[in-house]
Amino acid sequence: MKKSTWLPPALLLAGIAFYVNYGIEYNAWVENLPLIIIDLLICVALFFALRKKERLSRERQSKK
Repeated sequence: MKKSTWLPPALLLAGIAFYVNYGIEYNAWVENLPLIIIDLLICVALFFALRKKERLSRERQSKK
């Protein structure tokens, strides 16, 4: 399984678990919603960066 496939969702779930579990309050996720959205954007950017890195790596290996 490719790193670009499993790493961003794993980090997103870890981030959401951290922000939702932050505090004992029932609506802790509502208070941290902007942070969860930022975490989502970072994970999407990570997905595209890792996918491009893997594609460039494959191209380099095929040229050898």
